[in-house]
Amino acid sequence: MIHSTTKKSRYGFHKGLTPDKASLLMCLLLLLLLPFLVRHNDYILQVFTHALLLATLALAWNILGLSGSISLGHAAFFGSGAYASALLSLDLGLSLWITIPLAGLIATGLGFIMGLICIRLRGAYFALATLAFIEIPRVITDNWDEVTRGSLGLVGLPGFPSLNLGPWHIDFYSSFSASYYLVFIYFLLVLVLVGIIFRSNMGLALQAVREEEIASQAVGIHADSLRLFSMLLSAFFTGISGACYAHLVHYINPGLVYGLHFSAIPMIFAICGGRFTIIGPALAALIIYPLDQFIFHPLIPAGHEFLYGAVLIFAVLFLPAGFWGSLRRTTS
Repeated sequence: MIHSTTKKSRYGFHKGLTPDKASLLMCLLLLLLLPFLVRHNDYILQVFTHALLLATLALAWNILGLSGSISLGHAAFFGSGAYASALLSLDLGLSLWITIPLAGLIATGLGFIMGLICIRLRGAYFALATLAFIEIPRVITDNWDEVTRGSLGLVGLPGFPSLNLGPWHIDFYSSFSASYYLVFIYFLLVLVLVGIIFRSNMGLALQAVREEEIASQAVGIHADSLRLFSMLLSAFFTGISGACYAHLVHYINPGLVYGLHFSAIPMIFAICGGRFTIIGPALAALIIYPLDQFIFHPLIPAGHEFLYGAVLIFAVLFLPAGFWGSLRRTTS
């Protein structure tokens, strides 16, 4: 008698190594071995380092997205995190291991203000209000020349400091492989946290708010408080991602970090990968961004970002659950 490698519980969930779990493990293994597979090619490592950072941005966005809310204002958290860490390190000389968590907390404070203003709004009204909110920190940053250097931006930002772990000396500034693994570890931490949130009582409550908000309130779920808390978590990790971005590229300006790009791109990745899945948004970032950089950018330098619009339209029309959500449905 042949036994299946997976078993199905009485509640309909698969136990064991299902195809989607096997695919996930394979992707993580490839990411872990990437510096060796590409023979430490600096350009490829740079592209995938930024792809991992965008993946964490998409995962952070999806913490709020689980409630059904679509935010177009995450560039406010991303930019405030980038500027907070950059200024603290440049002007006060603080270590990045201190400034980056502080940047996350500052972005969380901004998220609290945004939440108080926008959290009672729903649908398109919420999305447009968050989009308008970006202008507040952008205008402050652009005009406070004495502190932020205004539209000139901040140049020469310090890179990640070296670490000494016993006999090993890790130089993040000169080694692209070391920077890649540092962002990879951060990506894994955010991925695990998002997985815990999605499978926790909080995640179930956010799904209930998304599906039937009135009914969820009737059974004691405080929808606005829950959505506000999810926004604060999302803002915290978005701010940290912004801080990491600033110290990876060593230069920021208001038009760059507060641009619509960093508000729209996590939403695009979440929709294409699967808004209500754990890994889908991250996988979309790890596929679409390298595809853009390696293929479309060299072919169409002036209009390569049309790829994001094309995959978004394709996902909305043919894969409404996202490619990872659709894959899970076909393998379940």
